[in-house]
Amino acid sequence: MRLLISTVSILATSSALVVASAVLGQPILVRDEGGGKGSSTQTASAAAASATSASNATGSNGGGNDAQTSLTLDPAVIARGFETNGLGQNGSEAGEVASLTSSNNFINFCLTVPNLPITNGQQIAGGSCNPAPMGVIPSSSNMPSAKFVNPANLDTIPPNQDFTVQLAIQNMQTGFFVNADANYFAAPQQTNAQGQIQGHSHVVIEQLDSLSQTTPLDPTKFAFFKGLNDAAQNGVLSTTVQGGLPEGVYKLSSINTASNHQPLLVPIAQHGSLDDAVYVSCDIVVFRLFVGIYAGIKFTVSNNAGNGNGTGNANGNGNGNGTANANGNGNGNGNGNGNESGNGNGNGNGNGNGGNGGNGGNGKGQRRTFRSGMGIGFH
Repeated sequence: MRLLISTVSILATSSALVVASAVLGQPILVRDEGGGKGSSTQTASAAAASATSASNATGSNGGGNDAQTSLTLDPAVIARGFETNGLGQNGSEAGEVASLTSSNNFINFCLTVPNLPITNGQQIAGGSCNPAPMGVIPSSSNMPSAKFVNPANLDTIPPNQDFTVQLAIQNMQTGFFVNADANYFAAPQQTNAQGQIQGHSHVVIEQLDSLSQTTPLDPTKFAFFKGLNDAAQNGVLSTTVQGGLPEGVYKLSSINTASNHQPLLVPIAQHGSLDDAVYVSCDIVVFRLFVGIYAGIKFTVSNNAGNGNGTGNANGNGNGNGTANANGNGNGNGNGNGNESGNGNGNGNGNGNGGNGGNGGNGKGQRRTFRSGMGIGFH
């Protein structure tokens, strides 16, 4: 009986606190010590305290109460793993830093940065703190990925002319985007019945100094930006770059996001890129005229007398020992075995032009000299 009376007294005291809170119009903190390690903190508002405190204590919002409108944290969704900082545990690595910890899912985290405004669905360039939960994380088999179809990597595009950007995308239900001026980062990531993230994509084009540039770009500067808000057609999103781009070198990147424009969240740390990037040039294609002068090697075919001692193979590196087989525009075959006397001492010095070797002796005979021509080509 005494135990029963004590229990009733405790409940009465709790009820009195709730009523007092409702009268004063101030929230109270009710500590729930039940279940698992650590503790959790529930915050009750004046409007909802009396209606939800008992149901939240059991991890349920039954009795017609909506957990999504309640101002209390349901113990059923408290992540106990948030209470550990990760150091010295399985899988820890050298150099890791301690994680922030919380026993109440960080519900009041933004109070730790009082100098920052609440994001509140706005795009605040000066920075803010966002209290929205991260939301639903897909399975690893539902991680999105994308690849540019057009333009292809290293394509050359005519400058200042319209062109179409096409992005193939998979494992994401596209066509989901909210008002970026009122609901930016304002809701958790969501998935469809197939477990795919619901969201949309963007394409951004940034100008480079060159294709070999290694300095990071300034994210506040870009040549083109467009949200790809429509649902993909046959798995492809597309948009037109009106007026094209000036001459130059550019990087095209995709930015895949969830419905509320937040970056995609996936279940594992080690994964391929969820986005794509290609590099293109906008240039006037010039067909350059050039004259190719084929400097054919001069060579002689002779029946001069003499035992010409030299069989030069003038192959550009000039091992000229006589008979110049000039691999330019002709084969000079002059072994100099003539029918008249003569002492030919041909120690040819082939200096890349087929050699000066192999005059094949001093005698009478016939000489025929050959030269190459000139050609014109396009490049």
